[in-house]
Amino acid sequence: MKKLFNLLIVFILGALTDSYYVSAQIFTHEQGDPYMIEKIQEQLNPNLADFPATVRRIAIYKINYSALRFTNEEVEYIRAEIEYSMRNYAGLTVLSPPELEPNDKLKIVGNDSTLQILNMQGRSLADVSPEMLEEIAYKYGVQGLVELSLQRREPEGLVISIRVMNPQSREVVWSNSFISNPPIVLPTLNQGTQKLVTFGISTKSSDLWYRNQYATSTTSNDTTGAGAGAGAGAGAGAGADSTANVFSHQADTLIRQALTDFSVTFTYRQPLDLENSSYIGFSAGYHIVRSRDREQTLFDISLFELGLIYYQAISEKVADIDEYRVVFYSKLNTQFPLGNKEGEMFVLEPGLQFNLSKNIGLSVFGNLTLAGETIKLANKDRLTYKQTGFGFHAVIRF
Repeated sequence: MKKLFNLLIVFILGALTDSYYVSAQIFTHEQGDPYMIEKIQEQLNPNLADFPATVRRIAIYKINYSALRFTNEEVEYIRAEIEYSMRNYAGLTVLSPPELEPNDKLKIVGNDSTLQILNMQGRSLADVSPEMLEEIAYKYGVQGLVELSLQRREPEGLVISIRVMNPQSREVVWSNSFISNPPIVLPTLNQGTQKLVTFGISTKSSDLWYRNQYATSTTSNDTTGAGAGAGAGAGAGAGADSTANVFSHQADTLIRQALTDFSVTFTYRQPLDLENSSYIGFSAGYHIVRSRDREQTLFDISLFELGLIYYQAISEKVADIDEYRVVFYSKLNTQFPLGNKEGEMFVLEPGLQFNLSKNIGLSVFGNLTLAGETIKLANKDRLTYKQTGFGFHAVIRF
């Protein structure tokens, strides 16, 4: 048992060591110069497109850096990568005159009367002598002198500044700075908050049971009689009238009717991701339902709607309208009649919204009545929706 326990401890420690080693490898890769130079080159190469056309022959004459943060090998590696980019992506001829080679030595310069000690770190002898620098540029046909500045900062990583100078006029003809880990500016979610107003028309067929009212009819009977009296004279006849009320049977009449639903809806929605490709929102709307065959039956009602709606983009984003062209949405809502009517409907509405411009769109949708499809009037007439239908919306987005 003790051996098994020791074996388990060794296994756990080995797994933790491997995990730490992998994490250290990932950390080293992301923080190493090759990784950071690669990120800088991704930014540098497109920017070389605006390099001056009059400058075709260049030479790096100065590299500014701190010996506490960079070794000579690291500086040479960075320099080689920058020269590679300038050759291959700007079509430049990169020269390397020995007189312009930077070094990290101290230099003593003097004449009969003065002595001067120069710190040559990252500089060449020609750099501290402007006349010599111009002579060397003329000798090798250098049209642009390049100065590099190297820094390490957190969290930016590696920072490289590049300046290109005209050897004669000392005019800076091109300059730029690049960061291996540029800060990411995340948009806030409320930048995507939107409000939508939709005007819709949809159709549904219905089964309408119309309950007949009690009908009352009246019948009458007439009776007439004549007779003679004994003794004194003549007699007159007498008649009697009678009436009766007959109540008809109460019945339900089944009428199938097509209905048209006119609606206006207001939606407030909030994005769920930073790309604003999905939204969750709330809606409130007003519906007017009218029967089509108004000579046969008249059944007009008004409905109020409250709903929860979800949007999901299913196409690429269009820069001109700052929106996705095609969006799927699904709305779950409850509708209840206004006035002296009873009933509640629970409706699922899936659809596709097509954004035609920055503020105008069109949607086509279906609707599925999940429950509560019957609405009753005060006089007991009642309307039962079919479970399915379809419709269209005009969308205004702001």
